[in-house]
Amino acid sequence: MSDIHKIQPLHVPGVSDYHVHCDYSIDAQGTVDEFCEAAIKRNLAEICFTTHFDANPNSDGQVEYIRVKGENRPVTVENLQPYVEDVRRVAEKYYAEGLSVKLGIEIGWYPGCEEMVERLKQQYHFDYVLCGIHELDNICFCCRHSYERCFGRYSAEQLAEKYYTEVQVAARTGLFDTMAHLAYYLRSGLDYYGDAVAVAHRPHLDETLRTLIDHNVGIEVNTAGIRHGLKNYYPPVEIINSARRAGVGVSFLGSDAHSPEQIGFDFEAALALVPDTVQGCED
Repeated sequence: MSDIHKIQPLHVPGVSDYHVHCDYSIDAQGTVDEFCEAAIKRNLAEICFTTHFDANPNSDGQVEYIRVKGENRPVTVENLQPYVEDVRRVAEKYYAEGLSVKLGIEIGWYPGCEEMVERLKQQYHFDYVLCGIHELDNICFCCRHSYERCFGRYSAEQLAEKYYTEVQVAARTGLFDTMAHLAYYLRSGLDYYGDAVAVAHRPHLDETLRTLIDHNVGIEVNTAGIRHGLKNYYPPVEIINSARRAGVGVSFLGSDAHSPEQIGFDFEAALALVPDTVQGCED
């Protein structure tokens, strides 16, 4: 079991973490029960599990998996069933302990995934659906082994244009509640491109925000950027403030936790950016 005894409780009541990866995601560790125990220790009111669902058949030559009981299984709608059942089980178990648990998913966006996402939503009735853009032209830009190959195809300006075009296309599908970790290319892009990539979003931001508003898609404040060694969240404060002024929903904090002790990470500071944080999705 993960060591959670060092977790410090939040001093603000009623806070939710709406981006949590348990060990059904192959890059995460910790069971749903361990995450719930950590959330209680952190004094969270609500968490939403958002396991990865990366099913791009053309993804950089890699096969993606869901981990079930320690076994890697192909990413299919049917293989997600144990995850759904497990989250629903802890939702009932921890309700009596004052923790609300929601069922979510983070879809790894790729052009053509729409039919699959429709099937997932029809079968499992998620409380919350994140859109995670991790690839451009089927190459992962946030993976250590491939980000240089991805970035090598573009200038910083071309990268931003392509990324925000994908954000707009995904938002127009109407399939997602929230865009996950907007500007996630900064994770490795700042090292690769330097300061140029930090401002490359500016020509594309207004249209992107209008598209999000038109299709009722929000953004999260994802605190993982600090854990990744950056000085900002995803997206940076400049984009968060622009989104709020434009009328984009900025209602959810997400730690993007991949182990229990990361849940609610840096939320004391991040709450200042989301003062009207809601208690979660409607039932």
